[in-house]
Amino acid sequence: MSFDDEWNQLVAEANRRREARTRLESAEGGGRGGAELADADFGLEDGPVRSKASGIRTATTEARSKSKLADARAAGTSHSGWLAGAASDGCVNAWQRRLHGLSDLVEDAADALTEAMDQQIDQDRSTAAGLRASSRWLEGA
Repeated sequence: MSFDDEWNQLVAEANRRREARTRLESAEGGGRGGAELADADFGLEDGPVRSKASGIRTATTEARSKSKLADARAAGTSHSGWLAGAASDGCVNAWQRRLHGLSDLVEDAADALTEAMDQQIDQDRSTAAGLRASSRWLEGA
């Protein structure tokens, strides 16, 4: 490549950068400075998700501590001579195991929701940081 070709290429690139900067600065909102971008609100909120996950954990903890099935168990044990007593106990025990299993699944889902939200927020913050860096590069171009 000759000197003239290289020089023309550099001038063309400088003109493209100048035009890009002019378009950015003339866009609605104007060219925002790096400090203003650093404080920009990208709408990254984890509070609502954390609140829901916390509510789920609270509800499952409260549900575990309640024993509405205790009456059925008491009926089965107080009438132990009845044939229905053992069946009632077996039914109550199986039902409570199932409810506790479902409660464990709900708590696992709340944990997974919180973890996924954390990953999404981290990814969004990383994207925002990349946008800020790119904007600074464009401002300096």
